[in-house]
Parts: sequence; structure tokens; C-alpha cells
Amino acid sequence: MKKTLFASLAAVAAFSFVGAAHAQGAEAPLYFELGYSKLSVKSSALALKASPGAISGIAGYQVNSNLSLEGLLAFGAGNSEAKINGAGSGVDIKVGTGVGFFARASANVTDDLQLFGRLGWQHSSLKFSDPTGSVSDSGSDLAYGFGANYNLSKSSYLQASWMSYYNKNSTKISGLGLSYGIRF
Repeated sequence: MKKTLFASLAAVAAFSFVGAAHAQGAEAPLYFELGYSKLSVKSSALALKASPGAISGIAGYQVNSNLSLEGLLAFGAGNSEAKINGAGSGVDIKVGTGVGFFARASANVTDDLQLFGRLGWQHSSLKFSDPTGSVSDSGSDLAYGFGANYNLSKSSYLQASWMSYYNKNSTKISGLGLSYGIRF
């Protein structure tokens, strides 16, 4: 809990600094993305699979035309019954809070289409519950992914992406996401 709080405060401080630099005339634009991801949670040790959802916000600072720095904050949006060896288990899995920091490399394919790759760090948490109670678990790992932005206008775009958020101790969390982005 202390690590998550510290990471959240660090993100706020970092983006406050970025905002101040932008206000002082920096050329690189700020952007914000709001999205939904359908996640895949798998544990090979337990033969467990689940598909909870998450809502995420990403605040970014474009350093140059091909590199951006990003901060992510995500929350669970619905739970999923865990399947063990393909059968229902009676255990629901829900995403807790996720915090991440990324470098994003991008390249324009056309004026309206941009491809990108993300690489960074993510802290993720999950909540497991059944009729007898619940337990939470969390961890941090290298996170990476790729995607595409399609410009709707000079200041807005739609995004489709795939991310690997966590892959340790026989547990994998990855997901497909759709987002709406705005530049300012």
C-alpha cells in the first residue's frame, strides 16, 4: 500500500513538473487517454484463467515526434469468475489499482495513422473473492506493449493496443484495450 501511494504521489509530482514546463513554452504537447481494457489473467501453477476489465487513464508528454513519456493509472471495471482447468471455480477476480510509467516510441505511417510501442514498469493488484471472503495480491514487473492511434482531428484520436502488464511467478496479466485520446 505504501509503495502504491508513493508511486501515485511521484506521478502527480512528475506531471506537475511537465505541466509547468509546458506552460513556460515547451514545444512538446501534452495528451490524455481514457480507455477500457479486457484483461487476461492466467496462472499456470493453478491452471487458472479469468478475464476481468479495467478502466485506465494515461497522461503523456511528447518529448519529440517519436518519443513520449507516460504515466498510467488503472482501476478494475467488473470482475470475472476464474476458470480452473476450464471449469467454474466460484472465485471471482477483480483488478485493483494499477500504476505504471512508460516510454513510448512512435512512428507515423500516414497523416492519420501512428504505430507505437511502450516499455516501462507497472505495479498491478488483483482481488480474489468467494463466499467465504477475499484476499488481495499485488506485484510489480516490466510492462510492454504496442498499438495504433487513428487521428479523428488534430487534437483527438482513437487507439487500439495490446499490453503485457505482469509476467512473474507463473502469473501473467495482459490485455487488449480501446482508448480515446486528446492532445492539448
